[in-house]
Amino acid sequence: MKILVTGAGGLLGKEIVAMKRSGFEIVGADHLELDVTNLASIKKALLKNKPDVVVNCAALVNMDFCEDNPKPCFSVNRDGVANLLQVIKEIGKPTTFVQISSSEVFGRINEGEYKIDGYLEDDEPKPVVNYQKSKAEAEKIVTEFARQNPAILPRFYILRAGWLYGQGRKTFVENFLADLQQPKELSVIAAQWRSPTWTKYFVDQLFLLLEKNYPSGIYHGVAEVKEGEATTPQVIEEISKFLGPEKVKATLKEVSRAGFFKVPRSPSNVLKNTKLPKLLYWRDMLQEYLKENY
Repeated sequence: MKILVTGAGGLLGKEIVAMKRSGFEIVGADHLELDVTNLASIKKALLKNKPDVVVNCAALVNMDFCEDNPKPCFSVNRDGVANLLQVIKEIGKPTTFVQISSSEVFGRINEGEYKIDGYLEDDEPKPVVNYQKSKAEAEKIVTEFARQNPAILPRFYILRAGWLYGQGRKTFVENFLADLQQPKELSVIAAQWRSPTWTKYFVDQLFLLLEKNYPSGIYHGVAEVKEGEATTPQVIEEISKFLGPEKVKATLKEVSRAGFFKVPRSPSNVLKNTKLPKLLYWRDMLQEYLKENY
């Protein structure tokens, strides 16, 4: 089975392309090789590679940039998905399509709206800011296209990610590792809940969908999180535990969400995985990542 990965230069794309799986040929295309905003670029890449599966990792993920620049945000995150599907239809080869989505689609930035115990796969997205809207609208585009074109898109998966970390680039894990070893004060938000997940395990879930022929639909590829976890201070607690008290020189100052971010983030992005085999508990997964890489 040949897989073409768009956005292969990003954190997740790099992890997928680096993965060695029996029975799969994986080809990565970065934005220079396949520009999802350009139909000719897409067609050239698809005709060259003739994939059985397209995994779309191409995205603009900086929420501040997306809010200030709605045109490229929607052009890549939403319209790029429609472009890929349009070209797949034009070529006419039945293709499995995987859209990498985000926990941010659930929105709910106001008190009383969000769920700290997590969202189910079929809970309703309520996006507020541009990035959230662009990713939520992309999900609808994939679902509707598959409904209208079952012969061209016999299988589709929308695989939502949580707070990803991995070796593809520096993430919050690497930033906290460095900051904690400096004698300074770190301002962190206490009342914010996430699903920290190592890209390696997320990609395992992706391949499981393909290998086991799971039904088309929405899935959550996240580490297990108990209710009330995992806050930023708790993530820092795990990294501090790994470093040991002799290396931790920073002090923490817990602050409120108000005014910390230029663009409001959802207080809770916790996802519940009810349709795939459970992954590791997030603390155990993070410790495994730290021990393996640092």
